[in-house]
Amino acid sequence: MSTRKFRESLGAEYASRYDAATIAAHAKIAARRGSSLVSLDTFERHRGHQVGLCVVAKDTPGLLATITAALVTCGFDIASAEAYTRVNPAGEAEAVDVFWIFRREPKEPPVDVAIELDRLRQVLGDMLAGRGGTLPQPLPRKYDRPVETMVRFIESDDGTFTTLEVETDDRSGLLQALASALFAARVQINSSQVRTNGQRVYDRFKIVEVDGSPISRERRLEIQVAVLGAVDPSHSV
Repeated sequence: MSTRKFRESLGAEYASRYDAATIAAHAKIAARRGSSLVSLDTFERHRGHQVGLCVVAKDTPGLLATITAALVTCGFDIASAEAYTRVNPAGEAEAVDVFWIFRREPKEPPVDVAIELDRLRQVLGDMLAGRGGTLPQPLPRKYDRPVETMVRFIESDDGTFTTLEVETDDRSGLLQALASALFAARVQINSSQVRTNGQRVYDRFKIVEVDGSPISRERRLEIQVAVLGAVDPSHSV
């Protein structure tokens, strides 16, 4: 598939966010996947300690939770993330997820990036194949002060998707906690964007039911409770 067709397969929002060189790098990572479970590689360094990582895999429920769990297992934190879905040339639903990651605890001397990527491929491949038991669960965090968390739902104009917006205090493993909570609530993430601004994080998830149907109004309270419980266990009932 050409870079142009790859860009078009991911829609206008993706195309508007990346320059031609970055899109070409993502396209090469996707092309290398073939029939394997996952293809991943770095594509850029940014602001010194952050590295751009592109992960391409078959789109399945819980995929974002699995990828973030693998990153946490391998000692990475996520500064920002974007998740997209497309239909690849084989006619398969495929996720193209882009992360800016950094070492949670920098090692001295630094570990070779190629070695770290090999371990990440192995860990994520095992998780996607169901090897190694259940996925590691995000560690709960109890805050020493009230956490201001805002959760709201926005319907798309055509009613096919619901956008879930979450604004809260940033912490290590937050995206894994949110993705795991949405998966446990039987929600499919179609696309997502994660941005941090100082100590605050802004997450947007386009979500549907696992069968592809829109999220009903009756389900929103259940999802809201799941999100609040993931952010701060004191909200759990």
